[in-house]
Amino acid sequence: MKKLLLALVFLSSVLGAKSLEQIYLDNGLEAVRDAIENNLQSKEHWQEMLKGKELKYGYYPAPTFITVVDKTSKKLELLHYENDKLESRFSKTNIITGLMGDKLKEGDLKTPVGAYHITRHFKPSDQYYGPAAFSLSYPNLYDSLRKRDGSGIWIHGLPFDGERIDAEKTRGCVVFDNDELVKYENIVGDKGGVVLINEEGIKEATNEQIAAIFAELFAWKHAWTVSDIKKYLAFYDKDFIRFDGQKYKAFAEMKTRIFNKKESKFINFSKFRIIPYPSVEKGSFFKVMFHEKYLTSSYKFEGEKTLFVRLDGDKMKILVEQ
Repeated sequence: MKKLLLALVFLSSVLGAKSLEQIYLDNGLEAVRDAIENNLQSKEHWQEMLKGKELKYGYYPAPTFITVVDKTSKKLELLHYENDKLESRFSKTNIITGLMGDKLKEGDLKTPVGAYHITRHFKPSDQYYGPAAFSLSYPNLYDSLRKRDGSGIWIHGLPFDGERIDAEKTRGCVVFDNDELVKYENIVGDKGGVVLINEEGIKEATNEQIAAIFAELFAWKHAWTVSDIKKYLAFYDKDFIRFDGQKYKAFAEMKTRIFNKKESKFINFSKFRIIPYPSVEKGSFFKVMFHEKYLTSSYKFEGEKTLFVRLDGDKMKILVEQ
């Protein structure tokens, strides 16, 4: 409630000459809602809201461990994000990774480039993997829809007998010596977290980019709410693929039929996570996750929404949606 009141005070100061109270007195509650909705679609508003926050590795609604890997420099750093600040908790050089390049298929010996989540912390049954392991969410939806395959990408240690089949590369995993892995394990434990795997330098987000994505998300939501099909579809890349494999043309036709019904919609977004997505491709990519509430007379949904997007300047293009 305190955060909401502070946000309303801030909104009142940036909406112009008229305060929210005056807008309400002049035009009623609906006008206040419209004024707030318009402001949420402004990058400048979000830049002010995000000022001073450390967001180079993403925006998170709760404390989060972030592991940053650079395949080129063979470095790993573990950071903790809390209250909009980043604290370095562990770092390691001379890690071992798979071959360079993005992972495309099972057995290509490459470590994938992208943003993943730790799905499990466990003790490997085979001594070859050292005292602990953390499995990653490769392939994620973005990988799968682009026909990337393979599995079993872990962060793990060295054989207890000290002998690796190949001391220069792995089969795709991220590996470092056991004493240091235990230090990493003691910090992360079962708390999970995000793992950002980079190649040819670490991709960092800017506060301006995060602000642009917030503004675009609310502009997309507004177009969706009022059934403005032209503006809504403009947020989608022509190579868009939905989680079930549906491509842009079929998706656009389906949404046009739905929007033509002119149903009244209630849509609410909350609990945002905006994560920079490392890529070997040119461009600025992000994984965006949030809680969505959607209600019409004929359909309702409440749950997590995931988008993989590219930011072209200040414009968001949705590549994948789930």
